[in-house]
Amino acid sequence: MTDRLGPVDVLVIEFPRGELRPEGFATLLDLVERDIIHVLDLEFVRRDAEGGVALVDLADAVAGSELVFLEGASSGLLDPDDVAFVGEVVEPGSLAGVLLFEHVWIMPLADAIEAGGARIVTSAHVDPLDLIAVLGDDD
Repeated sequence: MTDRLGPVDVLVIEFPRGELRPEGFATLLDLVERDIIHVLDLEFVRRDAEGGVALVDLADAVAGSELVFLEGASSGLLDPDDVAFVGEVVEPGSLAGVLLFEHVWIMPLADAIEAGGARIVTSAHVDPLDLIAVLGDDD
């Protein structure tokens, strides 16, 4: 692993009724292949109808589907607190994909900035829903 990373984000994707659907994963693979993002971890969490939450083995989540290319994307970075959080934000009976990814597209920009004698000192994630709410307050 390198000694520098681009910004890292977590995306939680809920699959209602626990059904893993392939839509979107081809685009995810395309983003990885074009070096726009790097998947650091992909885990699946199931919340049963009674509200119980458990980490689901990736091989079990994608078994028998065209998503077998995802196997090996799990690095085990989610801890029990992360799993509990996911269980709080998804509906009972759902399966959630938790994608931890690095924005590698920024590296050429960072290299150019550093070549000019400057440096990026920090970055922050802004929740799009918060931004939409602020922008929508002009009504």
